[in-house]
Amino acid sequence: MKRVLLFMVLMALLLVAGCSSKQAINFKVHSEPAGAHVILQNDGSRWVYLGMTPLDISETFSGDQLEDGKTVTMRIMRCGYLDQTKGWSGEEIIDEIDTKDAVLWTPRLIKAEE
Repeated sequence: MKRVLLFMVLMALLLVAGCSSKQAINFKVHSEPAGAHVILQNDGSRWVYLGMTPLDISETFSGDQLEDGKTVTMRIMRCGYLDQTKGWSGEEIIDEIDTKDAVLWTPRLIKAEE
């Protein structure tokens, strides 16, 4: 009985520790031309303003924010140009971090027709 109770307590601790883990994700965003505004959205939540390109920023995500099926979306906006949006799954972000140490994006902005 004590072993079962100990096992359940250990599993609960591991579960809580896994859910509360945080990971810093580096984003490096450059646009052509530079000076575009960058916003980020995590799986349908509110958009968060990150700054202007060129941008080199670190954002903290919890483990559950990078689970399968969840998407991190970034949008670049500049007056006179069409907005561009790109999304990454949690798995794609982890793969980029493992191979490149950052999530990299360099969109070429397209002039808007007047």
